[in-house]
Amino acid sequence: MPEEIAPIPENRDPAPLTQEEPSVEIHKPKPVHNWRELLTEIGVVVIGVCIALGAEQTVVALHDHARAAEARANIRAEIARNLAIMDQREDTEACQTKRMAEVDGLIAASAAGKLPQDALWLGQPLTGAMLDSRYKAALQSGAASLFDDAEQAAYASLYANFEIRAQQMQEELRAWADLRTLEDHPSASATLDWQLRSAMKQARLARWSIDSVHAVAVRYAAQVGIQPATHLKVTLPAICVPLHTSRTEAVKQVTNTSARYSEMMLAG
Repeated sequence: MPEEIAPIPENRDPAPLTQEEPSVEIHKPKPVHNWRELLTEIGVVVIGVCIALGAEQTVVALHDHARAAEARANIRAEIARNLAIMDQREDTEACQTKRMAEVDGLIAASAAGKLPQDALWLGQPLTGAMLDSRYKAALQSGAASLFDDAEQAAYASLYANFEIRAQQMQEELRAWADLRTLEDHPSASATLDWQLRSAMKQARLARWSIDSVHAVAVRYAAQVGIQPATHLKVTLPAICVPLHTSRTEAVKQVTNTSARYSEMMLAG
């Protein structure tokens, strides 16, 4: 008999290959067998927390130190600038002393009805605004609270003096505004004489207060190692213009001086 041929098996999809999924290693907590192991575990946690807190405090301390240093530098520069403004006025003291003596003579001449009828220019003492924006910024931001008590007290005392000076400067300017009535050659009267003498008294009092505040501020600043900044000298302040100068010419001279001073400030 012919040999039988075995039937060919039907095509079947090969069995899918299965990949072994990676095993995940899970660390099961070890049971604590005694107090020693428990305390060790607690100690590790506590030490870790302390390290984290210590690092955070270090970062905060470094940040506060930088804030305090920046605020301190700004405040000290502002104080030095204010002292320079005070020193600038000192440069005109001789002119102010001379002008006040001249005004005394004019008041006496006015009371006697003999006020000179030629041009008169009284001017006014040199002014200068006290700066405080940097100090106020440090107070509002809380940076000033990072200084120690002694440093805070020193700065507070200095700025209190600057405020007193600013108030006295306003009083002085009002007094000189009244004295400049003489430039208009008013008719003599008892009332005018009283007003002029009262204004001169107020001008002298304000001048004394301003000079006293200056002396105190310099002393307080020296105690914390602050010296006045370099200041530019005003060549011809209003109070140094000669007494018998017309208003037009005096204003021209003072304006030119102010313009030159501004240019020097910008160049510096």
